[in-house]
Amino acid sequence: MKPRLIAYVPTHLHAKVVALSKKQGMTQSSVIEDALAVYFSVSSHHERDAALIKRQDEMIRQMSRIERDQNAVMEMADMLAWYQLAFAPPMTPEQKQAAKARANSGVVNFRSNVAERLNSGRKLVGEALADAVFSEDDFAQDARPSVAAE
Repeated sequence: MKPRLIAYVPTHLHAKVVALSKKQGMTQSSVIEDALAVYFSVSSHHERDAALIKRQDEMIRQMSRIERDQNAVMEMADMLAWYQLAFAPPMTPEQKQAAKARANSGVVNFRSNVAERLNSGRKLVGEALADAVFSEDDFAQDARPSVAAE
């Protein structure tokens, strides 16, 4: 048996409940029960939507960091290419062939080093911060006003 609930509602709402119960062939109690169920389910939808929005914001921040890192890598590659093109001396065909052979072996070594680093989970920024040694003096500012010579 369901508990009894007595509620006072405005006349226009009562008229709507009566009309809907007649139209649907339901009791007034079942119309009100359905309305309350929908009302309370909306609040759970809001909580779920809030959780989804929070997760979406986190993902947007992650994507922004990825984009920032990608832009830094592209700038670095651009500067490296510019430097190489600006300062590399002209070469004879024999020198070009020798340089290509040397570069190919260097690329293989470079790729294996990158793969090893990625597989180990190490990151350059983390290592740089771990290697950096800071003291409190690096961050503290002198709060005393400077005294001008009179």
